[in-house]
Amino acid sequence: MSDSSIDDLLRTAEISCQAAIKAGAEFADSFVERGRDLSVSVEKNAVDSTNARTHASISVRAFMSGGTGWWSTSTNSEEAAKEAGRRAAELAKAAEPDPDFVSLVSPEPYPDVPGIYDEKIAGLSAKEVASWITDNIDSALDTASDALVSGDAEAAWQEAALANSLGVTAVQRTTHASVDVQVVVKRNGDVGSYYEWDSARRLGDLEPGELGAKAAAEAQRYLKSRPIRTATLPVVFGPLASRGIFLGLCSAASAEDVQRKRSFLVGRNGEAIASEQVTLVDDPLVPGGLSSSAFDGDGFPHRRLTLVDRGVLKTYLHSNYTAKKSGEPNTGHATRMGIAPTNVQPTPGRKSAADIIGEVEEGIYVALGYPAPDTTSGQVSALVDAGFKIEKGELTYPLEKTMVAGHALEILKAIDAISSDYREEPGVILPTARVRSMRVASGEE
Repeated sequence: MSDSSIDDLLRTAEISCQAAIKAGAEFADSFVERGRDLSVSVEKNAVDSTNARTHASISVRAFMSGGTGWWSTSTNSEEAAKEAGRRAAELAKAAEPDPDFVSLVSPEPYPDVPGIYDEKIAGLSAKEVASWITDNIDSALDTASDALVSGDAEAAWQEAALANSLGVTAVQRTTHASVDVQVVVKRNGDVGSYYEWDSARRLGDLEPGELGAKAAAEAQRYLKSRPIRTATLPVVFGPLASRGIFLGLCSAASAEDVQRKRSFLVGRNGEAIASEQVTLVDDPLVPGGLSSSAFDGDGFPHRRLTLVDRGVLKTYLHSNYTAKKSGEPNTGHATRMGIAPTNVQPTPGRKSAADIIGEVEEGIYVALGYPAPDTTSGQVSALVDAGFKIEKGELTYPLEKTMVAGHALEILKAIDAISSDYREEPGVILPTARVRSMRVASGEE
């Protein structure tokens, strides 16, 4: 892909902004993109579908007295850009005025974020992408001959441009590749299952080859699962499960939800919301990070942010609109439709995951599950997709139909250990975390 192609997208974005202003809007911005997605799905050891899709779009926001008009189209021709700008302006003039809207972002320099585009991924064929998942069927069957494998492989590229009527111009190329594998083993009426995945922005960071074998080996460990009695116990969340706790907290820190009184973190800025073990950094500038980029959905420069420092909530995640509404600094977390975190990185602790488990006299270990809180209420009620009972510091038997529950603030304040070792995906740190006490129950009760 040449520089001229992305320059064409930027010109299209500028044309749509100009059309909106000409049609009477006070402010306008436009996001123009094009790209390609290749995906392959397998179900029960056979290819279920293969898709190759190219896409293009223009999304224009126009503002009049704070009222917002949106118009989008699935092509990015010059005529479509003019029409999108005009239509957005018409909708803005008809929209309810918003006195909290001040202005769009102004031009600022953007950071350099290397490693988020890879020509090797952009040039992949459907056959090459398919091999990532079909090879994992073979490796799973080599590990467990009765394995049933489902999953997906995907490779995508996108080039995008953003412009606004105040002179902001931003362009970016990105790539993404991922593989996920679910293995089920059925034996004598018993079922064990496990899930594995890998994802990257650069082909060299993707290691899909052993996912099937690993998932099949783990699935066999979860045969002969047993129910657990209802109790309040220590819960150790493994790397793939602890992610739900930390991402859920970051999602609840959306200033948009806070300002609309639909977050359990309303009024908590500057307060201790977690134990001193918890420090969370959101870093969109990590080279090759899964959610790295130079700018957010408003065109504001991305920057590294400490969201929680030793348990204290330091800020909410802001867009341009929410920052101006509250008079607080813009953290650069806008998407085109809201607010979202980027690369979330918990600070590792001092104990190994093995030591954290070894200190538990009785509890459970959650390998798979997503214990994210409801962002409004803060309540957590999550199924343990894969886990073990812990007895005297050892993983004993796999758990059957087990759930964990509690309130996010109680859970966060009860985190008494985060591991020094962790799983690392591009830009993302996934440690083990222990919650001192949590409600554990059989899903059948």
